Amino acid sequence: MTGRVWTPFAYRIYRVSTWIIWVIAWPWLVWMRSRSREWFERLSGSAVPGGVWVHAASVGEVGAALPLVHELLTRGCAVRVTVVTPAGVEVARRSLPESVPVRFAPLDFVPAVRRALRGGRPDLVILVETELWPNLLHEARANGVPVAMANARLSERSLSRYRSKASPLLGVAQLVGAAVCQSEDDVRRFVRLGFDRSRVRSFGSTKFDTLAEPLSTGEREALRATYGFDGGTPVLVFGSVRPREEDDVVRAVGVCLSAVHGLRVVIAPRHLERVGPLESALRSAGIATARRTELRADGRTDARAVVLDTTGELGRAYAIATAAFVGGTLANYGGHNPLEPAAQGVPVVLGPHTDACRESAGLLLRAGAAVTVSGGDELAVELVRIARDGSAARSMSKAALRVMDEGRGATARALGWLDEIGLLGSCGEARGAGS
Repeated sequence: MTGRVWTPFAYRIYRVSTWIIWVIAWPWLVWMRSRSREWFERLSGSAVPGGVWVHAASVGEVGAALPLVHELLTRGCAVRVTVVTPAGVEVARRSLPESVPVRFAPLDFVPAVRRALRGGRPDLVILVETELWPNLLHEARANGVPVAMANARLSERSLSRYRSKASPLLGVAQLVGAAVCQSEDDVRRFVRLGFDRSRVRSFGSTKFDTLAEPLSTGEREALRATYGFDGGTPVLVFGSVRPREEDDVVRAVGVCLSAVHGLRVVIAPRHLERVGPLESALRSAGIATARRTELRADGRTDARAVVLDTTGELGRAYAIATAAFVGGTLANYGGHNPLEPAAQGVPVVLGPHTDACRESAGLLLRAGAAVTVSGGDELAVELVRIARDGSAARSMSKAALRVMDEGRGATARALGWLDEIGLLGSCGEARGAGS
């Protein structure tokens, strides 16, 4: 895919503006480049060769990119990864083999992206979700590098924005060879944006392929024991709780503990700096509380609420739950990944704010694996209902596992289609990854 394409006026302004900024800021950029490895990479000081260049914005997109990278590696492709944010780079480097170069993404200045493309010589650029940068797209076209989108999503708001004459991304359909979407709704929006219907497909979310398989009964019981919970004890897990919803969650915890005999709860704040305030709020409400790291070796505790003060443990903690609330949804944070508890066959309760996990939440809601509530009072009501009604809990659990079974494999299906339409090209001829 080479040659000139129609260039909208808004993009011409964007291109000229970024050139002007580049020239004006060049002395500062040179200084930063000499002092910081991050800025060295952002200015494309590291042109890493790689058959497929996978690009993600931050931690969430990295989660969707990981199964793509692993699947590409199994196909024999050389892969390089770029990420915009420091947190995303850290997660990618921690999660991928050392053989996969992970770098900060080049800034969207023509010299930076041009050097990345010409120095890296990728056969294909895969943009994860909706990580569209005007200069990168135009330079990829000019250098004959095809571009595909993976795990792509497009809201009505973004659709309207990209179709505006004031958008530098007007005409983006000319610059992207294919879009692998999360849902058929996304497919329809991409077609309305100007994509050829034959170059847009939906295979579900690649995030299904990052989730752990359900723990066995024995593994669940062993994990329960580390929390001091007996096998028959009902457990509610409140995951990724955000600051503006802590008060509602604490009240809901109090109601649930009063209403369900023998109930225990696990509460995981989204960020560890909230462990102290959340613990204090629970104790102020008269709820006996312990931190996860304070439990004795056998897990035994008199506390009815355990606050998770560790990292990387929430996904497994969901496995011991009778039902789970996924945070970031009661207050308008956009929501966190509801597939994590669903992957363990756990009924899911969500607040009304699920913009950031719209497709995953929709799948679970339509299948009967999740319910939504409007606020903290209704949250308590729904959690009590599920904890008391074994039949309803089992039905939701089976529905969650069905959704997961149907969703897994999205990554292989997506890359299989990109190969089928000729976009993967010769990436299987791994050329080695330098630094």
